[in-house]
Amino acid sequence: MDRLHDVARLLISSLALASDEEKRQIPTSHGILDRAIKDALQLFPDWAQKEIHIADSRVGWQCVELPAILGWAQAAELTSAPNPYYRFADLRVSPRVAHILLKRLGVAENDAHTLGQALLTSIRSQQEEFKEPAVAD
Repeated sequence: MDRLHDVARLLISSLALASDEEKRQIPTSHGILDRAIKDALQLFPDWAQKEIHIADSRVGWQCVELPAILGWAQAAELTSAPNPYYRFADLRVSPRVAHILLKRLGVAENDAHTLGQALLTSIRSQQEEFKEPAVAD
């Protein structure tokens, strides 16, 4: 199995555990999630860090694999398709499913929650900077 599928499971499960139950969304525009991944990269397990590459492009920091990760997450129905304005996607993973996925990946729930919180903190900070609608926690 492609390890990017595992990274997608980890990313979405971590965000699902750390997000508010009522409004669970991830940004898909302005490179916000790319920079959040860069900011929290040291919290990803070693195997995931090896799969993630961050590039300093002319539009800012970009996670080279993020389009494939988000595409796989959508195809696996872990997220919705991005909204019509391509600004966010809804998380479709319940905490229960996130626990199962993390167990299969061998990632401790506390570690995933810490990763999810770091990602959400970075996302919120950037949304304030870009005046984007906030993602609920």
